[in-house]
Amino acid sequence: MKKSINKLEQISKSLNTQQTYYQFNKQDEFLSEKYRKGRISAAKWLNELIYYFIQKENHFVIEFKEHIQEQRKKLSSLDDGDFKQGLIDQLNTIEEMLNDRNHNS
Repeated sequence: MKKSINKLEQISKSLNTQQTYYQFNKQDEFLSEKYRKGRISAAKWLNELIYYFIQKENHFVIEFKEHIQEQRKKLSSLDDGDFKQGLIDQLNTIEEMLNDRNHNS
């Protein structure tokens, strides 16, 4: 997902550049005002869509962590032993990876 987010961020930067160009560059007399407004409107809409998908990805990770916590609660009903400890250790490993991802991104 990191690659997807990076790609969306690159597109967003490009859209911001294009939006600024069409909003403030009046030297290109071959472009009508309606055309400029169309480009600006599309850039704004696409940036809003990108923001939505980036937020959706962030919520996906939160939801994933919630499922891990729910599973951890279910494990409390198991008898103590190596199997239960193996399950808990694996959940801990994944949670640490998720926490590192959140701190590094």
